[in-house]
Amino acid sequence: MFGRFVRRLVVVAAFALTVAGCSGQPEDDIDPVVGTPSVTPVVPLSVAQATKAALLVSDLPKGWDGGVAADALPTPGYRGEYDPPECLVFRHPTDLLGTPTTAVRGQYFIREPGASVTEFIWSWPTRLDSFVADLTALLPKCSKYTMVSSDKVKYTWTATRLVVPGVAGAFALRYRSSAPDGDPIPVMYTAYVVRGGTIVDLEADIGFTDATFSRLVAKAAARLNAAVGP
Repeated sequence: MFGRFVRRLVVVAAFALTVAGCSGQPEDDIDPVVGTPSVTPVVPLSVAQATKAALLVSDLPKGWDGGVAADALPTPGYRGEYDPPECLVFRHPTDLLGTPTTAVRGQYFIREPGASVTEFIWSWPTRLDSFVADLTALLPKCSKYTMVSSDKVKYTWTATRLVVPGVAGAFALRYRSSAPDGDPIPVMYTAYVVRGGTIVDLEADIGFTDATFSRLVAKAAARLNAAVGP
């Protein structure tokens, strides 16, 4: 089901960028469930289960702290203008999934000089079995793309998939970016772990290496497994 959904989202994203003058934003009147002729229902996580799935400060490397973010489902900001346009969906694949039944924002960890991790646990009432496969299919086209920001600066993004040993249903990336002025931009990391209709979304910036981020994804997967149960 979700495979056909994402393929439709790719078309919708490209169409929306064209008719909206390359606004880079999903159209407000797009029905997020169009193109889903069949769905497989699943019981979404409760708030208690999703909260249990969130990482703890002790899961991060020594020196981190954090707290619980007040806004579990923040409104997406301006996403930019993407080329190829399909890479808007690749970079923000949960944008057009519709409002989740359950949304918990994991602890927001920060340490000097500004390294951070943001975690979201989202759960829908339908299975997302092909989520990882669809992102994998888009990777060859979106391993390198450009994004024009709201202030009209053009960035080139390079995405490299990371291996997360022993973890099924995970898709992790290292992002590198360059701007026209040549200023260095910190490496960024993103990952999704999928179980049934639930996605754990991790975003990290400076303070990580490929190995340390992969270990964090593995810990997030283990906590999700424990929360979901057998």
